[in-house]
Amino acid sequence: MRKRTFGWIQNPGDIHKLKKVTSILLADSKENLWLTQVRIPLLKNLDLISEENYSLFLKVLKKPDEGIDYNLLKGKGSGKAKRSAALCSGIIQACIDAQQNRTYDTPDGKTLTIKKPYTDDWTADGYLRWAISCGLIDYNSRTDTCKLSELGRKLASRDDNSSEEKEILEEALLSYPPLIRILSLLKTESMQTKFDLGAKLGFKDELGFTSIPLPIYLCDYCEAKSPKEKQEIRSNEEGDSDKYARGIASWCRQMGWISVNKCEKYATYKGNEYHTELPSYSLTRAGEKALIKAIGNSSNPRLDRVVTFEMLASNKAPGANYLRYVRAKILSTLAVSYKTIDQIKSALQSNDIKLSNEDIVDHIKGLTFMGIDITDNGNKYKLKDRIKGLVIPEEDKNTKESLNTLKEKVRKKLVCLDHKYLILIDLAYSDTSVKIQKNADARAFEIQTAELFTNELGFTGKRLGEANRPDVIISYGSKGTIIDNKSYKDGFNIDKHCSDEMSRYLTDNRLRIPGLPKNEWWKEFKSNITSFTFLFITSYLKGNFIQQLEEISKRNANIKGGAISIESLLYMAEDMKRGTITKESFYGNFCNRELIYK
Repeated sequence: MRKRTFGWIQNPGDIHKLKKVTSILLADSKENLWLTQVRIPLLKNLDLISEENYSLFLKVLKKPDEGIDYNLLKGKGSGKAKRSAALCSGIIQACIDAQQNRTYDTPDGKTLTIKKPYTDDWTADGYLRWAISCGLIDYNSRTDTCKLSELGRKLASRDDNSSEEKEILEEALLSYPPLIRILSLLKTESMQTKFDLGAKLGFKDELGFTSIPLPIYLCDYCEAKSPKEKQEIRSNEEGDSDKYARGIASWCRQMGWISVNKCEKYATYKGNEYHTELPSYSLTRAGEKALIKAIGNSSNPRLDRVVTFEMLASNKAPGANYLRYVRAKILSTLAVSYKTIDQIKSALQSNDIKLSNEDIVDHIKGLTFMGIDITDNGNKYKLKDRIKGLVIPEEDKNTKESLNTLKEKVRKKLVCLDHKYLILIDLAYSDTSVKIQKNADARAFEIQTAELFTNELGFTGKRLGEANRPDVIISYGSKGTIIDNKSYKDGFNIDKHCSDEMSRYLTDNRLRIPGLPKNEWWKEFKSNITSFTFLFITSYLKGNFIQQLEEISKRNANIKGGAISIESLLYMAEDMKRGTITKESFYGNFCNRELIYK
């Protein structure tokens, strides 16, 4: 089975292009004929497509109802070559113009300046996944092929900007659960930012659904030293769920369901108040009517929801197919009748899935945060939505990974601590071999660590991150700690680079020489903090890390340090929330060893 993720869309946003992408899969439609008679020949004349793909595109577009290979629709990347130099390799790439103008030599010796007549494979893939997630295109996971659904066929055959086109687009978009979630959140409260919405969207204890807390964003933005740094924060400091929320809001705005206005947002972080204008979303009257249409009333039936197996977890999550399988089985169980947790547990056990009550409740909460309507009457649950498109591959029941087992183990013990912090396990074990994912996950690891210590446990502190600064600092009373987050899926041993980096932070803080380093990060510690420790937070410890902790301590005036696994960190946080340990006893454990909590 191919590793696809449908239902969570970040990149595409133009509803007119969504229809265009859908329509090319209808033989002899206006868009299909334009593609075969105009656009693809143009690409050939300008040497922007291979001879093989030129012939193949024309062949499959004559009989799209037979199904078209997914990769042939989206195309492939540029490999080691520059993305800008890649030829058109996907059918959907060919139907969407890129943003920039290009000048091309034509066969008759002239030049032609037009927008680049094809987009990249990432954008094409986004539009294809969007169409599948809204039920306009049917995807066959067995053959990895796509063809039009009945709803997609209706849309492709309607005139542009007609009332019929609008009604079909409404039905398609309102079948998408995350969009219903966004509309419902805005019905409850207006003028919400993408961060407000993202914090309540998706499976919050997993990779793929991170959200930047608004106070942290405002702090980082307001304390940025230059316009360039502010722009980088605006562009890059957002979690996956924040991106989903922003994208969905854009679609809704085009439909007239959401209005967006600049609104002054205030938040307090580390005792300081920050504020700036941010785009904020509100539900319009048309949006209220759309939501009523989606959920139904006494006069109109509820619209079906498109839920594919792939959208039940992000590919970033460890054991993603196992999680999808579990959630799909929960949905199929709740579709029949009201069920207690024990009845759900029994149904899952019949499918060789053993979960605790806490696991099941968290899965149901994630499904509701995804936008699926599950009624909870106190001790029984029932699926209210009618779901279509969910095919459960039985081979995925045994794809559970060790990290899923670890999270289930830890979850049972977290009674007082918010289960959203289980995402720290995913982040601590994140795969650092993927550079883009590494940077985003490292930032999220730092942010969530700072949130845990400050918002949950009552320490003073903040995430610093970025170059030449510790990841996180915390303090309590006169005691302060420099924290270094380390994501290692195969365990962490403190190597020379990590040792030198921590020693540099400790030296900078101890000497406090003006201008060294230039950012003078040590000023973030208040003047009353006179006793310092250092801490590494990671997946799990291995090797001779104790020797390295002692070496760092000796090099830095015998400042005591420690290292803690993410499992122990969560148990410590739970104990502190319960009141069974204190901040003083936490600091008493720093003795150049591993901090262990059970």
